[in-house]
Amino acid sequence: MAILPLLAAAFSPAGAAFPQDSDQPPTFGVELDVVSVTAVVYDRAGRFIRGLGEDDVEVYEDGVRQDVSYFREARGGAEKIPLSVVLVLDSSGSMEHNLRFLKEAALNFVYKLEDVDQALVVQFNSSIKGSAEFSDDVDRLERFVEGLQAWGGTSLFDAIHYSLNRIRDQPGRKAVVVFSDGADTTSDLQEREVIDYARAVEATVYAVGIQAGPGFRGGSPKGFLKKISEETGGQAFFPGQVGDLIKVFAAISDELHNHYALAYNPKRPADGSYRTIEVRLNRPDAEIRVRKGYFALPRPTR
Repeated sequence: MAILPLLAAAFSPAGAAFPQDSDQPPTFGVELDVVSVTAVVYDRAGRFIRGLGEDDVEVYEDGVRQDVSYFREARGGAEKIPLSVVLVLDSSGSMEHNLRFLKEAALNFVYKLEDVDQALVVQFNSSIKGSAEFSDDVDRLERFVEGLQAWGGTSLFDAIHYSLNRIRDQPGRKAVVVFSDGADTTSDLQEREVIDYARAVEATVYAVGIQAGPGFRGGSPKGFLKKISEETGGQAFFPGQVGDLIKVFAAISDELHNHYALAYNPKRPADGSYRTIEVRLNRPDAEIRVRKGYFALPRPTR
């Protein structure tokens, strides 16, 4: 059974995606017969645990145990699970003094992509600009990163939304790696809208935040970056020194290539509700990180 092509994200028309009533679920979600979950399993020292099997996990949706239909280690066996990743890079005016460190870290990340991987680079300031297509051409990705220039405001929310929209239909594991040095100042979307959108797209968000350079008077994006990472099963990093960015980006790259892919067929029909996902390990020496849930939309009648 091939899990990766089975999933298709479906979203409502523009203007209907984000209801104002906080008690009602958004009208976007995932039309699916199969729910896919990316699981990162690690020991108390933070090292990835290899060699787990289907019998080592139990999957629960809204507290009800589900039957696992697919379980595989990303690097287990001869065939690798492909990775699609968007690098979302802050090029606002406050990045002027730190842009060279960001470029170096981003390029090191690009150089670690494997032969089955594809990446897209998005830069944001007052506007958003993305490379044309997902690509495995390292030279092309390198040129885009090298072309970053610092100016303007910080459209952080809009940039993440744009990136999630670009990646939602990509094959394999999907991840968004976002870097910013300041809170949003120029987006049209609001924080809650973007977090709900991230819940609906099967992509893991990894976030990196640093303190803005001299003269920046805006706030910190720390709370938002932690929230969106936790909701999607990713991590947020806040290095104390900009020189640590290479280590942080390398750690993210390593995790993206070390995980388990699993899937299950929900026992309850899709009804548009938000459903929690919990994966329990039958091993006391291990911990696991997965996305917190998803919106389940019924398939439309064709």
